[in-house]
Amino acid sequence: MSQDPERWEPAELDLGPAKQMASVLLITPPYHCGVVEAAGTWLPLNLVYVAGSLQAAGHEVEIYDAMTMFDTHEDIAKRIEARRPDVVATGGFTAVVNDCLKVLETAKAISGEITTVLGGVHPTFCYEDILEGHPEVDFVVRGEGEETFPELLECLAAGSDPAEVKGISFRSDGAVITTPSRPFIEDLDALPRAWDLIDWPLYTYRPTAGSTLAVVGFARGCVSACSFCSQQLFWEQSWRSRSPENFVAELAMLKAEYGVNVAMIADESPATDEKRWRRVVDLLIEADLGMEILLETRVVDVLRDEPILDLYRKAGIVHIYVGVESGSAETLKKFNKDIKVEQSKRAIELINEHNIISETSFVLGMPDDTAESMKQTAKLAQFYNPDLAFFLAIAPWPMPISIKT
Repeated sequence: MSQDPERWEPAELDLGPAKQMASVLLITPPYHCGVVEAAGTWLPLNLVYVAGSLQAAGHEVEIYDAMTMFDTHEDIAKRIEARRPDVVATGGFTAVVNDCLKVLETAKAISGEITTVLGGVHPTFCYEDILEGHPEVDFVVRGEGEETFPELLECLAAGSDPAEVKGISFRSDGAVITTPSRPFIEDLDALPRAWDLIDWPLYTYRPTAGSTLAVVGFARGCVSACSFCSQQLFWEQSWRSRSPENFVAELAMLKAEYGVNVAMIADESPATDEKRWRRVVDLLIEADLGMEILLETRVVDVLRDEPILDLYRKAGIVHIYVGVESGSAETLKKFNKDIKVEQSKRAIELINEHNIISETSFVLGMPDDTAESMKQTAKLAQFYNPDLAFFLAIAPWPMPISIKT
């Protein structure tokens, strides 16, 4: 690979003869969040999907979860030095991006021949700033990566122009090149998952002694328009799901092959489609997996499903998080939450009534917040009476730029 970060050249990736197989090291950045890590250790589901697609394309892939292992940047450097992969990739949201960039800088310092790839929510929107200011990044994969990443490696191996690959951004002749956005993947059932690359003893849910924890995905997207959340922008307020049969079959496989007995559904809103979600619940009851299910869902979906919440518990659902965010009708309106205070309270009451752990969050630090208003928020949290309440300090993130198509 050319050592000049300002120009892409056709001989970008020498993968050898025959299958043109690349060795790819997927790394989680060494970022830590006490609130999340207090509850358990959470496997990187995004990398499980990306690794599965890379494996299916014939590449040699390793998932290195430096975050969960509490490895340092020095440890990461040693791993890269020992493996000497063709490609190093990482990614994430805004809070982790500096560590992501440091990982790729380390890779380039070890060998300029390593191709570096950055993906995730933050790079999807801020690719221009990243590429203009960080020569350690060769390519940004925007949006979903399962189709884009293997296609990029195939393009580079063939010596073709990466401008032919949808959903990426890169530098050429000193300019940032952005290809058209890739359409969302329609058939989520067809995506391979590299569960065989997971070091299962690392992952556990602390409230359940001796547990093996999986993070799984049923649906992608969110149709809400919360003003503080990047998900509505990333998914363009769309929603897709796997078939209920495919999803529950995967849970059964994880239990049988890897001993998983706790699963967190990573989706923003898995219950958006009432018919499909009811089918998931029914199939979980029928499968009787003996597995604890943790999930996030919307207040409106809990209220809708009041007649079947007893089935939730029979299906193994033991923990539900709903985003309340505020006890102020005025603040909820600013957030575009499209829910009422009394609806949030009722949803939490219903969760509690069905012997399911209730969890919610409240946002603090809006420009018009005062010490008194924040005290009132704390009192409202007590009024809502969830089992777990988190108070999240709002922080300004970069304004997303429009993606060029």
